[in-house]
Amino acid sequence: MTTIEHRSLRVNVLDLIGKFLFDEDFSRNLHLSEGILNLIDSTSAYHEEGEELFPEIFITNSIDDVLETLPFCKTIEIADAETTVGEFNQVLKLCAPLSRDGWVIYINVNENRMSYGLVSTEISELSPAFRSQAVGELSENKDQYSIAYLQNVGNKSVLLKGSETQALISLSLSSNSTSFGEELSEICSSISSDIDQNYRNTAESYFEKIIGEAAIVGHGNLIAVINDNEESLSALKIRHPDGIYLKTPIDLSELLISSEESNSREASTVNRLYSSIVQSMLNHDGLTVFTSSGKLIGYHIFVKPDESENVEVVGGARSRAFEVMKASSVFCCCFYKSQDGNERIWSADNV
Repeated sequence: MTTIEHRSLRVNVLDLIGKFLFDEDFSRNLHLSEGILNLIDSTSAYHEEGEELFPEIFITNSIDDVLETLPFCKTIEIADAETTVGEFNQVLKLCAPLSRDGWVIYINVNENRMSYGLVSTEISELSPAFRSQAVGELSENKDQYSIAYLQNVGNKSVLLKGSETQALISLSLSSNSTSFGEELSEICSSISSDIDQNYRNTAESYFEKIIGEAAIVGHGNLIAVINDNEESLSALKIRHPDGIYLKTPIDLSELLISSEESNSREASTVNRLYSSIVQSMLNHDGLTVFTSSGKLIGYHIFVKPDESENVEVVGGARSRAFEVMKASSVFCCCFYKSQDGNERIWSADNV
């Protein structure tokens, strides 16, 4: 009788987590490794009372030191308990339904004790995402404590990110990219490239936040950028006429500048309303198009190959559309995210 080799996805992911925790300088703790493994498994397709949820989870060994670096930080502690694998399972049960509208689950863990609850750094729609402030490019003093951030970023795909290391863990058997995040930053930089220099960094953070949130909860996205002039807009409409082009574009750069300068409740409310509708447009079928000055000019746009363009049409509908976008010569930057978390970026500057 032939013996078939047994291979466990659980063992492979547990090994990856162990290496991640070592690279991020967490103390050796089997409960932590197993706990994170269970969190990854649960968040990869998490539902609560039939609703699909996408909780963000931030893990550290020194929450007080982390919070000192975050402005306008608000916390709600839910529990303090002995560090066990079972307690990690309780974290999602108690906190995941509350982790929305800017609230992120935090877990502070050491060898014997763990506390957990919710944390938020938002004061307006323009506040950078928590991930950017605590783990990403805006974080400070990362070498003074250990951090791990995880979130479902696609169908059965979970991002595990620290200050030094990141991994995109796929719990399906389909092939998948191991990169995440750089593509989003690049498309947001392109959308903000012609915005006033004094507000450009704020705009990039703002677009990363609203597009990133839309991409997390959606089932795939296509986004493109054109130069902000009549010639580019006319060429786009001629080449890709099938879609919704707004009579009056949504000028997100004007909204965020107004909100920054007036610092009023009314401006913040208007910004929030438009951010919400833009996120819905981003998750509509088809392509969403921005200008390089931060205006949303169209959505639900369907692209088709032209006979004169040399396009290798392979993969699913969204992947084929991305290849058409690259070849159509009307865009300066194109972004693709599949349902399983795979991201791609194309820029005319790099051709």
